[in-house]
Amino acid sequence: MKANSSFGKVFNGRGQRVRGLWERNGSYYAQLTVTDQTTNLPVVRRLRLEFNGVPVASVADAVKAQTVLQAQRTTQGELKAERKNTPTFAQYATDYLTHLTALNSKRPATITMEKLCIRRLSEFMGETRIRSIDKRTLNAYMAKRVSDGVGPRTVNIEHMILRNVLKQAIADGLLQSLAIEGVQWLKYSPQRKPLLTAQQINSVALAALAHCPNNGQQTADFIKLMAYSGGRASETLRLRWQDVDFTQGTLTIGADGLAKNHKSRTVEFNPSLQAHLQDMATRKQPDSDYLFPSNRQSLNITSLDTSIATARTKANVPQFTAHLCRHHFASLCLMSGVDVQTVSSWLGHSDGGALLLKTYGHLLNAHRQSQAQRVVFAPIAAAC
Repeated sequence: MKANSSFGKVFNGRGQRVRGLWERNGSYYAQLTVTDQTTNLPVVRRLRLEFNGVPVASVADAVKAQTVLQAQRTTQGELKAERKNTPTFAQYATDYLTHLTALNSKRPATITMEKLCIRRLSEFMGETRIRSIDKRTLNAYMAKRVSDGVGPRTVNIEHMILRNVLKQAIADGLLQSLAIEGVQWLKYSPQRKPLLTAQQINSVALAALAHCPNNGQQTADFIKLMAYSGGRASETLRLRWQDVDFTQGTLTIGADGLAKNHKSRTVEFNPSLQAHLQDMATRKQPDSDYLFPSNRQSLNITSLDTSIATARTKANVPQFTAHLCRHHFASLCLMSGVDVQTVSSWLGHSDGGALLLKTYGHLLNAHRQSQAQRVVFAPIAAAC
């Protein structure tokens, strides 16, 4: 069925014409004098009437929405209209990614992730003009992704990237507001990550030494350093020897400004970390400042991933990943009685420990059981 491009007059229940109200293809529009964003001059426009981003569905609601717009014009002095011909999502997303890369405000891995999400979004709404992307558009996209078997966490990430693009369009003056505001995030229960034991970590490190002839020593050092310091894989790989202070007993992570939150942090030596760094220092390469010099060009852990995959298979620890070493560090620190704020600062969190308790607070069952044995319900003698 071909859409009707002409506007029709609107009449109320008594058959009276509602002044300034028009209808086209089931949507209602208010005719008002607004300020054109391009010329900054007053123009007469027909604005689609919505409540919370959803087009009104009845004459009564249209009259209410029209009254709200008229009140805004009275209190604010003017209304600015969005441009009629905004770019399509695919067109503007290209500009957004170019802008993002030029600013260098996000890590390369984050930009790569956003590119992948935008590619998915463009498959669904690429030809839709950004001013037409509303709650209904986003809800339809999310429903399709779920029906395709995509997990809720992935769909939520794509939702977040769409918000990033549209917010930049607002900053660029192409949109007045975020029409997808209020769309509900999908609920999901994150899968609890397994907690590795010290024995499992050591067995994977030993397997790397025994079965990875090219970089077994580096792989073993890498695994242990993350387990003893709580560093993320990428930031651990970038550590320099100048970040290690044997005199003060500290390791500075993120001194290059490339940590996840762009802030450096200091991890005080624990006995295992100190001993491991001293052992690594005996193998320091004189022509490099880096703790892991052979991986400097690519700045990723691709080669180490291959060795880790081999080592975990040989050690029969199939659930092992580099990031689980960070979980091991956080959990063991908590079980050792270190306060939440200190552990949080070692991990580089800035929320006072909320994320730590939510994500890294899972403890070994044996430890929980041993703590339970300390609870005593015997009568307490009254003090004399």
